[in-house]
Amino acid sequence: MVRSIRIPVLAAACLLPAGLASPLLAQVAAPRPAPVRNPGQDSDLLSRLFPSRVHTAVKASYDPDDRISAPSQGNDDGFTGQNHCEAYRTDDRGTPVGVLAHFEGRAGVLGLFFRNFWSDSGGIPMMQGENNRTRIWLDGQVRYDQPLANFFRNTDDPRGQIAPFAGPFTGHRSGGHLTHAQLRWNQSFKLGLDDDPFANAARFHRVAATLASPEGELPVPDLAGWEWIAQRPGLWPHHAVRTAQTATLQLAASGGTGAVQLTGPQTLLEVTAEVQNHADWAGLAARFTWDGASRPQVEMPLRLLGAMVGPPYRFPIASLLLNNDGDRRATCWFPMHFAQRARLEIVNGNAWPVTVALTTATKAGAHPAPWGYFTAVHRAETTGTGEPFQGPRLTDCRGLLRFVMLEENADTSGRIPGMHMSHLEGDLCVRINGNRGCDHSFDASETSIGRWGWYLTPADRPFVSDSSFNSAIMLRGLPSGHVEGRRVMGSTFVFDPVHFVDGIDMVLEHGLQNMSNADYSFVAFFYVEPGRARTKVAEIDIGNTSPADPQGEPAHQVQFTAWNTYFRQGNFLRDQFFNTPPVGDSVRHVRDFLRFQVRRSADDAVLRPVSIGLRLDRLGGPSLTVCQADVLVDGQPAGLLHVYRHNDVFVWMEGGECEVELPRALTNGKSAMTVELRPRAGSDPLKVARVFVYEYTK
Repeated sequence: MVRSIRIPVLAAACLLPAGLASPLLAQVAAPRPAPVRNPGQDSDLLSRLFPSRVHTAVKASYDPDDRISAPSQGNDDGFTGQNHCEAYRTDDRGTPVGVLAHFEGRAGVLGLFFRNFWSDSGGIPMMQGENNRTRIWLDGQVRYDQPLANFFRNTDDPRGQIAPFAGPFTGHRSGGHLTHAQLRWNQSFKLGLDDDPFANAARFHRVAATLASPEGELPVPDLAGWEWIAQRPGLWPHHAVRTAQTATLQLAASGGTGAVQLTGPQTLLEVTAEVQNHADWAGLAARFTWDGASRPQVEMPLRLLGAMVGPPYRFPIASLLLNNDGDRRATCWFPMHFAQRARLEIVNGNAWPVTVALTTATKAGAHPAPWGYFTAVHRAETTGTGEPFQGPRLTDCRGLLRFVMLEENADTSGRIPGMHMSHLEGDLCVRINGNRGCDHSFDASETSIGRWGWYLTPADRPFVSDSSFNSAIMLRGLPSGHVEGRRVMGSTFVFDPVHFVDGIDMVLEHGLQNMSNADYSFVAFFYVEPGRARTKVAEIDIGNTSPADPQGEPAHQVQFTAWNTYFRQGNFLRDQFFNTPPVGDSVRHVRDFLRFQVRRSADDAVLRPVSIGLRLDRLGGPSLTVCQADVLVDGQPAGLLHVYRHNDVFVWMEGGECEVELPRALTNGKSAMTVELRPRAGSDPLKVARVFVYEYTK
């Protein structure tokens, strides 16, 4: 959220990419080496859905008060050093430490550790105090203790990389430093940096993790297989042999269509489109429909399937599963499964007829379940000040977010009100499963969409590599001395997907604090299975003592010891962007225990897994750290409630995001059970407003 940086457009002229038409490596079926470790996790299985109670989390920097009425007008995300966006601050033997992420109570694997440095915003050497001492604790033991920058050395660093922070998925450039080192733990993970008010350990970071289900299910992408792909950009990436066919589609002007029909079960592993003239991309759209769905699951500009920037601009990209030559060819290698049939329709919106050569490569046979349909959601419009940009909104479904891409276009002609070529990204906000909390706080777009780059600075050079790409800024002159600029940036979430079981809602908050408008084109790739994977079976209004209310405490046999009960009203972080109102609720400050009864229907032998969610009051400042409570089912240990986000402004900071999945061994076959929360000694107070009980049905 670098909203206060303002750089004149002429300063970016040096960023024009050279060699825009330089060829990529030819797309050929390169010989595959010896089978990679665990080929079942290779790229052609990217669409496999996670077990429903596996949990993904993204903890990132955020503005502590993103309201436009705030003293900083929502524009203090690290510039003062007082943004308090770390998980919490603590003291380690007299040294202040900013803890960026702390997971506890279940096994997990690290998917991403990202960091921006101040020095990279201007391409100057690293400032004193930026290279903080950084420690990672696994299962309570310090396993890595080194300067921050050592986690992100490039593969060509003369000092070498430091294992396990090594290989093509670790490195830095253009303001972004990241590693996908797959650190694993059994019970706890903690990442902390030595802190001080200026260096501010918590600014511009992102930590993504996947947490196991209570039964120990933990999907881990095959790192060796993906490294093989990353080291061969532009080549066929899949484990299966490439078997391709090409159809030539003659598309009439102004709405003409052509289609390729495929019969399943099959997996489509490649879609390559080639046109005769670069300008043809401007009006071509892809509409893909799987298994006779009522509407296309893919409906977007054809060029964006290969991350092709809009004409007349040209820039080749060779990302992991996307490829284009910067001119006439674009390829998508994301696997696309179908059980019966597929219709790949191309629509020509140009005012002239167009010929498209459409190449497809498939793998026959049914795909191992569970898998989701490849789904691409696209939206484009000119942003308006004070109007968040609504992205994808999927409901009543489960799936994985695997890719996001933002294309921006702006010019100095005056056609876009409030456009001054200074800041072209809006912060990405993601809500999953109907929650309003912050378990997926993709805050600043440089840490979420492209994961790279400061805005229009000398450090922001064009590049393509590993799981993210960024074309930097491409400029061209317009009549009357005006200038137009375009940029495209995106990330494939191989090691850090977003898993949802009951829908996903994505918004770019551009236009509130961020006052520079532009044309936005936002794309997200998902794998989606229709139908939600969980349902709410009970809701308990803690503090409601009415015996007549089905949500009241008496109906659920609530018992407790509490310091006090009070009423709290306020917002969740980013409510203003999602247009969601404040929440008012009674809160019990629990002292020793909170106990309640869970009842559910006894059909199907009651073998559906159970989880509990809680709405907690986490209003507070730096003094708040970790809130923990042991969870018991019928007196037996069943897990750990572990939350740590807090805020000085937003009452329900943790919100619906604190959920505990209960072990099936303690819930299977039961239509009634007693659940108990016991706050741990020394943890932050447990202040409960609501309890939700869910059943998982897939």
